[in-house]
Amino acid sequence: MTVPKPLKIALFVVLAYALIVLMLRYRTDGTDWDQALLLGLLVTPLAFLLSWGRDRLMGKARGAGERARARRRGEAAE
Repeated sequence: MTVPKPLKIALFVVLAYALIVLMLRYRTDGTDWDQALLLGLLVTPLAFLLSWGRDRLMGKARGAGERARARRRGEAAE
């Protein structure tokens, strides 16, 4: 069974939100449920933004490494 991409993204967001709320609620000092739910709304997009930034940075580094290896081999840059 294949899951459409929008549904997969929605499920991932809901799972991340639930996990973040549970982590906030049951950490050592613990927060109230209402505060954990509100903080989860703020932290979930931030987590996805940081993940996207890391993927983009790693992609650029990979491309720069490939170009550097191509220059060392004497191949023309693409």
